[in-house]
Amino acid sequence: MKKDLRLLVLGMMPWNYSELSDTIRSTILASDFSNIVYINPQAEKRSLAMNWSARQDGEVSIWNPPYSLIPTRHGLHRLREKLSASTLESFVSKRLGAGWREDTIMYVTPTTLEQSYEYVMALKPKHLVFDILDDNLSFPSIQPEKRKKLQEMYREIGKRATVITAVSQHLVNMAQELLGKEAAYLPNAVDIERFSKNSGHAPVDLDKIVHPRITFVGALTSWIDFPLLSSAARELKDMQFVMIGPIDYQAIDNRQLEVLQSLENVHFLGAKPYGEVPAYLHASDVLLLPRTTDPHSLACDPLKVYEYLATGKPVVSTNHPSIERFSSFVKSGATAEEFTDGIRAALDRSKEEEARQQAAIAGLSWEARARRLGELIGEKLN
Repeated sequence: MKKDLRLLVLGMMPWNYSELSDTIRSTILASDFSNIVYINPQAEKRSLAMNWSARQDGEVSIWNPPYSLIPTRHGLHRLREKLSASTLESFVSKRLGAGWREDTIMYVTPTTLEQSYEYVMALKPKHLVFDILDDNLSFPSIQPEKRKKLQEMYREIGKRATVITAVSQHLVNMAQELLGKEAAYLPNAVDIERFSKNSGHAPVDLDKIVHPRITFVGALTSWIDFPLLSSAARELKDMQFVMIGPIDYQAIDNRQLEVLQSLENVHFLGAKPYGEVPAYLHASDVLLLPRTTDPHSLACDPLKVYEYLATGKPVVSTNHPSIERFSSFVKSGATAEEFTDGIRAALDRSKEEEARQQAAIAGLSWEARARRLGELIGEKLN
């Protein structure tokens, strides 16, 4: 791949958002691209600005869209996205030059599907990467008519894409079926150095909780099996279950959440900055991936799998496709009984299992993912 190519990325989170990691920012920062433009999906700060703006963060140029005071509720985000898209092409040409399409690769995901569609249609890039990170078409809250429109947008982006990648085999198959084009398997990864380091000190709020600590870190949203967690906590009363992450109240059954919150051995510590997450993981005894069996949950490749594994800590999961290739050292179960048995077994795992885990994660860095993405782009452009 040519080293002088520019990468124009539509992010899924604002560049300055630190409470969660994401595939897009991690991949591009690990890439060989020296010229990166990152388009924030919404402005980093709300303002009266009615024009695009740019700032620099190291080698990355950060672009903020206008109209940030237009609210998201009642579907008004679509107006904001359309208005922003209407002036984006002129801003791109002004910043990058009239011939920008020749040496620029645009990168979008269906995570921001409607916005990706608006921007792709406005810019009409010559080179386009469509990196599929989730099954955004199967989220349970989407109404049938809306789903149909989203499928049309998905197909239009896919039709224009130079390279299509997906983080799970399910998403690869779905993309090829919907688009009639080849899609490459490109799983998620991890910052191995960040997550393998153990400071040796437990965060203050976690240190107040006695061992054994059975911990989940991540967004508490529709793909988390709250009844399973409640069942495990009731069964394992001598263990402390720690929930770390933001709660998406609109996406979940709040009654199920309240049941979990009512249990004495369950502790909610809230969202933590990304930089603090490794300390919480290393100060835990077992790390949990309590995913549901809903289609949109089974389709993804959770970042938490990789971050958990990099710590060297035992991992217990529901029967999720993402952990099948790690089955020689990750405990999993299809039922509440199997899940709780897995937690008990994880506390007494063998040295052989620990060694297999460390060997497996060694090749799953963001640099490796970015390198493979570069190879796929190079194959199409050469």
